[in-house]
Amino acid sequence: MSIASWIRQKIGQSPSAESPDEQLLAELEFVLLDVDLTGTDATQDSVVGLAFLPLVDGAFRPAELCYVRFPDPATEAGRCAPEIVAGYQACLDLMASRVVVTINPNFIQHMLALAADRFQLPPPVGTWLDLSAVAGVIGGEGVAATSLSRWQEKMKTGGRREHDAIYDVFAMAQLLQALLAYAEDSGIETLADLRRNQSAESWMRPY
Repeated sequence: MSIASWIRQKIGQSPSAESPDEQLLAELEFVLLDVDLTGTDATQDSVVGLAFLPLVDGAFRPAELCYVRFPDPATEAGRCAPEIVAGYQACLDLMASRVVVTINPNFIQHMLALAADRFQLPPPVGTWLDLSAVAGVIGGEGVAATSLSRWQEKMKTGGRREHDAIYDVFAMAQLLQALLAYAEDSGIETLADLRRNQSAESWMRPY
């Protein structure tokens, strides 16, 4: 059963759908998501770009990465072109039917909600998981060997700037692949199993 079926059950369209906690990890579909911002102050800065990448059956295709460029309110007219609206809606459709994986989901959701309100678009949706809390789930070193910055450094990747949504999404996708492989090797089959794994509890906390 897919996350979409679970969401439909939650809104009353499918009374027999099972909890996502009991779904096999191998059956879950994900979408990696990150945003480009004018800064990091939630009270002053704005979203200027949204990158998202599906991950299905533990794999992703680079060609499936999508990037939606929002108008910069400081320099451009505050209206979204039709292609921006279509791109954002495509992201919403994935968010509604898959597990949304990002870094600091509370902040990302807040900034996306502000952008959606500014451009009169639907707010972000879905079940969100924080990938940054994965530190300690894989790797036995005495340091957090699974942080996003550590993973990017290890892969020798670098964006156009310090925080680049496109590069971050690719890095997060590979980090998620590593976690899923760890879960499979460790006999962790479901979201509930991951929650019972002490080192994975914070990573699997929904937002």
